[in-house]
Amino acid sequence: MNKKIIIILFALIIVLSFAAGTVLLLTRNSGEEAQEELVPTKSTAKILDQPIVSAVPSFDSTAIWYFDRLGKLFRVNPDGTGLSEFTLPPWPPNGDLAGVKWPARGNDFIAWASSVTGTTKHYFDNASAQYTTWPANIQSFDWMPDGRRVVYIWQAGDKLSQQLVMANADTSGFRIVAEVFWPDLKVYASPNGLEALLVRAKPEGDTNKIYKADLNSGEFEIVIGEKKNLGALWLPNGQKFLFTQESDGQLAKVLLYDFTTRLQTDLNLKTNFEKVALDSTGNTLFAAVPKANLAGEMFVKVDLTTFQQEVIYDPDKPITAKNLFFANGNLYYINSADNKLYFITE
Repeated sequence: MNKKIIIILFALIIVLSFAAGTVLLLTRNSGEEAQEELVPTKSTAKILDQPIVSAVPSFDSTAIWYFDRLGKLFRVNPDGTGLSEFTLPPWPPNGDLAGVKWPARGNDFIAWASSVTGTTKHYFDNASAQYTTWPANIQSFDWMPDGRRVVYIWQAGDKLSQQLVMANADTSGFRIVAEVFWPDLKVYASPNGLEALLVRAKPEGDTNKIYKADLNSGEFEIVIGEKKNLGALWLPNGQKFLFTQESDGQLAKVLLYDFTTRLQTDLNLKTNFEKVALDSTGNTLFAAVPKANLAGEMFVKVDLTTFQQEVIYDPDKPITAKNLFFANGNLYYINSADNKLYFITE
């Protein structure tokens, strides 16, 4: 009798062990499948099969606007469907379109063309559907946040003096903010329109400071006073800005400056602002950065609150990106190899 009980118990143990092992195996496989779903494979998709000069998302991210080299303006849905041309007057200069700067709001824009005789800038007023050619005295410029006014560096005709100026986008109603020392100052208007950052484009020596100008009083202060700084990019809240700084290698490094703490943080990125995009909150930065073997670029995401960085797409084939922007939950870029628009997708 005892021998039968022992045999029965032993059989039960074997059955239970097998069942437990099966459950464990199924659970592990299920977990592995779930993990694979949480780490999707990304790829890149072409939006347009034509070379473009400048692309920007609409304010509600429901469309993408872009120019071709002839100065024609087009609208397309974020997935590449619904392509249509927006009628514009003839492009003023003889040369091809070289670049476009869009305001934070409104439908106007400023475009420029480069030729052997120099660069010509043209303001387009959407209400009147007309171009206004800017005087050649205007050097660096930026839109004010209202989308109606601009701030720029004006160089006198004799090239002996220059001023920081605010004006309407057609250059009427101008007001001199301050006299400045250099005509090559690059201007970056703040999101609230009260201040501007300035940094020289062609500095002399190993130091290039970043200045902040009060656009009402004309007073200047030094924000970054050391090393050779190259450019700046405001965050939407106006309390912080990104800036690029010359590093040991060929590529500049990107840092973050906080006006509240007066501290700067190295983001461990080497790129330039043509290869950088922010989300609408300004808390997330996307960038195209060189791979370790310099065989093209990969795309990374940086949390600007925790400074955590992760690779979001590492292409199999070499890519050199520019004109990055984030819209409709996707990261878009122009591939420098063919000047066509792509986006990174799941």
